[in-house]
Amino acid sequence: MKKSLLLLFVLILIVAPLSGKDKGHISFTAKASIYDPPGDTDLAPMFTLEGRYRLNAYLSIVGSGSWTKYDLNDAEVMFVPVAVDGELHPLGKGTFDPYVGVGLSFNYRQYDYSPPTDDETELNVGTEFLGGVSYKPSNQFGFEFDVKYRIEDLANMNDSGSWSVGGGVTGSWEQDL
Repeated sequence: MKKSLLLLFVLILIVAPLSGKDKGHISFTAKASIYDPPGDTDLAPMFTLEGRYRLNAYLSIVGSGSWTKYDLNDAEVMFVPVAVDGELHPLGKGTFDPYVGVGLSFNYRQYDYSPPTDDETELNVGTEFLGGVSYKPSNQFGFEFDVKYRIEDLANMNDSGSWSVGGGVTGSWEQDL
């Protein structure tokens, strides 16, 4: 499965620039979501900054960084995933824009224990699957809803699945290239 996901991601990156004649388009967006961490813990707010390069009407590459904190047993956990995703936009460019995607993530987690002991950090490579829809009546303003399922540690896939659901009102800076 890991090889299939990696092959799909590489094919998207190689084929996408060859498949359209549109100008490239770059945008930067900030958004919020609700994160459901792996394990027995409560939901937490997650904040994300993302840069999207729209290769053509149907394909884009997205780089994102997110941040959240949550409690797990006797530790406060800070989780920072940094991801690169490929997205397919089946309807092309438009005001209403559904999409699906897959990507690779680098997941940093820091555990701060109470009472204070040696803090622990870990860095894992994972993958994520995403889907969503955006509605943008103008270039700088819109509404977005997205869902991500993360496998946060490919070496320990059974215990590292998590969800985030979010969106809301988005503001972005956009530029045609």
